[in-house]
Order: sequence, then structure tokens, then C-alpha cells
Amino acid sequence: MKKVLIASTALVAATLISAGAASASEKIKLELGGYSKWWVVGAWQDSAFQANANTNGTQADYNSVDIKGDNEIFFGGSTTLDNGLKVGINVELEAGGTTDNTADTIDKSFVFVEGGFGKFIIGTEANGTALLHVMAPDAAGNTDSDGILTGGLAIVKPDAVVSQVSTSIDTDSDAEKITYVSPTFYGLTVGGSYIPNSSQDNRGATNIRTQTAGEIFGVGALYAKSFGGVDLKVSGGFVTYDLNQVNVAAPQPKDGVQEYSTGAQLAYAGFTVGGSYRQINSDSGAAGALASGNVWDAGIQYASGPYAVSFIYFESKSDGTVTTAGDDTATIYQVSGKYSMGPGVDVLATVGHAEYEDETGLARNENKGWAVMTGLSLAF
Repeated sequence: MKKVLIASTALVAATLISAGAASASEKIKLELGGYSKWWVVGAWQDSAFQANANTNGTQADYNSVDIKGDNEIFFGGSTTLDNGLKVGINVELEAGGTTDNTADTIDKSFVFVEGGFGKFIIGTEANGTALLHVMAPDAAGNTDSDGILTGGLAIVKPDAVVSQVSTSIDTDSDAEKITYVSPTFYGLTVGGSYIPNSSQDNRGATNIRTQTAGEIFGVGALYAKSFGGVDLKVSGGFVTYDLNQVNVAAPQPKDGVQEYSTGAQLAYAGFTVGGSYRQINSDSGAAGALASGNVWDAGIQYASGPYAVSFIYFESKSDGTVTTAGDDTATIYQVSGKYSMGPGVDVLATVGHAEYEDETGLARNENKGWAVMTGLSLAF
């Protein structure tokens, strides 16, 4: 694997040198893009959870109405050199309303080199398995880690509950990495990534021994083809890495973790059905966000003209505390709709239910409730 990585790095370096030698091509000019989404959300938490929400026995009183936003501005551009290579850059700036619960000012930043050999991406883009992943359809784009319900941003997810919010393998998030995506041959596209450290999103020290994923290798594939008006998409991915357990007295050995993902969609005459699955197997039986567990979704969508409506079901099970029997679970289902008022202008709506259960069974660690929301999405 390391030989492949060295060869890949050498190829990227060679193409960059070649890029510098081509002076007749135009200099890269950045263009603006992005999106702005704002939601008005009504949410009603479980009364027993609110009455016991705090560890000291005091209650919490959550608002039943809230405003949620998700905004990003994209700066990107590319140029095609005289030798046919395409070289480009993309930077995504968080622009307020951090629906994804992150404080990163720059969400993603990467450069790419593209040619007949495929595409190399260096920087903080999603990994190769996530780029090729297929999941259940949602008309409002209100699922995964960006979802108001699935992200735990409407019905509060208790801190004790461990759950995965995505069926794509996103353990590395937007850490620095090198990714390769092949050309598409007869509907098949493959890709892979190498990530030194899942927590490294800066120019700090190299991979240190902390309880994070390190030395991540991942491969994925996507098959997309149309057959007589039926559109088929099937994806699969595999990622392996070390979980660096740390002990102050004496660092413990590294423990291996493997993740698998798969997904499929079938579309015909305006209808789209699909689903996806992700499995995490931790050799160490570690508790917390990198614990063993699985997450899956299934859904159906119908789109006609400017209208689209969908239903999706989402379920996650994970080891919370390894010394306690049972699993932490998250169960979410929702109906979403979209109406396109014009190019890049959509009115969105979602109604759904979320339920979180902790293996301890304590009232303060379990919550459920309904949410109703409507929003406006602008793409530019």
C-alpha cells in the first residue's frame, strides 16, 4: 500500500511540474458559488427527558421554536494546460448558521489534477469512498450530518447516546488527505484515499498517539448505468485504520478498525427508491464515537416538474459503554418536500420523528419527539 502511495505522490508531483512548464495556458481565475439554507423549526422534546436532563437532577426547558441555518461560499477555478492536464482549486467558506455543529471557518480546501489517468485531489475534500457513496433519496436534502433531525439538531440527542449520523464512511471528516478517482469505464468508477490522521486539519505536528483514527486507507466503487429508462446506482466502500489508544503511564498498542459501506438507488418514471448501510468493526471494542455498530437508511422519492416529495427511515445502533450490555440506538423517520420556484431557489419542508435510547435506560439519557420545519434554499 505504501508503494502505491509513493507512486501516486510521484505522479502528482510530476504533473504539477509539468503544469508549471506550460506557460501558454491561462492563469486560474476564481469564481464564486455556494448555497444558503435557513429553516424555521418547531420541535417538541419528551417531557421525561426534560425533567431529568441534567446530571444534578434539575430539569431543562427547551424552546419549541428555533431557527437553523447552513451557509457556504465556494471559491473555485481551474485551467487546462497546453498538455491537456486540468489543474484547479476549491475552497469552501462557512458563512454562518453552522448546522453541521462545526466551528471550522474553512470547511474544505483542496487542489486537483485531472487527465486521462483520472483525478488526484490533495487537501480537505471528502474521502474516495464518501465521494462515490449512494444513499436513500431525500427531496429536501435534509438528512445525513447536515440534516436537522438526523444531525440531532431539533430533537436533542442526549450526550450519553452514541450514534452515527451518516451511512457514508466519514470518520476522517475533512482531514488532509490524498484521493484518487478513476475515469469511468462502462459505468464503473473506483476511488481511494490515504489519510494520515482523522483529526489533522491544520499545519500542526504529525500524527501523535491520541484516541483518534490514524493511517486510514480506503477504497470505494460506484456503478451507474441506465437500462431502458431505468437508472441504477450501486456503491461500495471499505476503510481500515488504527485507533490509537493512549494511556498516560504507558501507551497501549494500536487497535485495528474496519468500516464497510454499501448503497443503491433505482429510478424510473419520476420514482426513486434507495437505501444504504454502514458497518463499523472495532477490534478493541472501544466505546464512544468509534465504537462498533451499524447504521442504515431506506427511502422513496417522487419528483415531477418543480415538485418532489420523499419518505426516509434511518436507524443507528452502536456500543455506548462496553461494560454495559445492550446498544445505544437512534431511530428517525421523516417526510420531506421541495418546490422549485426558479433556478437555484427552492422552498423546503420536513415533518419527522426522532427517538434516542441509551443502554443504561436512564430517563436523562433518552429522548424522543416530533419536529416540523420549513425552509428556503438558495444556490448560486
